[in-house]
Amino acid sequence: MKRLLTIVSLLMLMSFSAKADDIKIAELNWQSGSMIANIDAYILKHGYGHNVEIVPGGIDATIQSMMATGEPNIFGEAWTSLLGDGAKDYINRGLLILVRDEVVVGAGEGFYIPDYIALEYGFTTIEQVLERPDLFPHPEDPSKGGIVICPEGWSCLKHNNNLFRAFDMEAKGWKTIDPGSGTGLNSAWEGAVAKEQPFVGYYWEPTSFVGKLGLIKLDADVGYAGDDNWTNCISLSVEECENPQPSAWPTSATGTIITPSIQLNKGVVDYLSKRSIDGKIVTAMLVWFDDNQATAEEAAIEFLKQYPLLWSKWVTPDVAEKLTTELTKDLLD
Repeated sequence: MKRLLTIVSLLMLMSFSAKADDIKIAELNWQSGSMIANIDAYILKHGYGHNVEIVPGGIDATIQSMMATGEPNIFGEAWTSLLGDGAKDYINRGLLILVRDEVVVGAGEGFYIPDYIALEYGFTTIEQVLERPDLFPHPEDPSKGGIVICPEGWSCLKHNNNLFRAFDMEAKGWKTIDPGSGTGLNSAWEGAVAKEQPFVGYYWEPTSFVGKLGLIKLDADVGYAGDDNWTNCISLSVEECENPQPSAWPTSATGTIITPSIQLNKGVVDYLSKRSIDGKIVTAMLVWFDDNQATAEEAAIEFLKQYPLLWSKWVTPDVAEKLTTELTKDLLD
């Protein structure tokens, strides 16, 4: 019986070892999430010797698959504030592991203005902008200032509507502008910037759009008013948010989530727990991504070529040497 148990244990260990070399990485359906997935794939393949597979998907589909099947193994850029209660419960119980809580530093959403407006008027906060509705005339009522908000159906519309109330924008001479859709939102920004017109409205980063148009995120003099105000009022419908308090937008948490099987691989976990990229670098890479009509894999390799001083801090010296050798081959090819 002891001999049989030993043989079974060895077979299980051999089976696990074979599977441990195969890692499935979620490739999210937005540019930065796709690029980061391919950065991870390149490093884990060429630096750590793993077989990697890229698995496309969105936030909900990826996290549901991880909970149900244990795959994919790595969710590289998870906007943790958008996860449902089920996923958070899995993390709290250790069935999924959050190994990094800030992958993209400075990621977030909020109200933006073009850089030429910020430069001309010195605006840095939403309060300063709200004092000058005359500079941002509403297209249907020029006597009012116009601020472009999220399209109908987007979760951020609740934030926009409640912050409009919290900052008492109507009394200060402002009206909202509904862009109609995501395409309409982009078109409104592009049209205004092309003519160098004053414009204020919602957007998010990191995106190539923010980098290309030179958009500047507005701070708030009042600062962040706390999680209770944001979660239990600003994030709810107008009917459910009776007394919204003015607030800066919270910094969005972009974490990395793994399945427990990956936790057994210390080298991979050490790498994932160290990797963090400034949002400005991500934005610059996304602009390169668009300008060169590149694939996510090409953008990942370009990032690794441009920022060796950054990524070499995420890995051990011998892994860094392997990656440098491989990148040199790619360059010669």
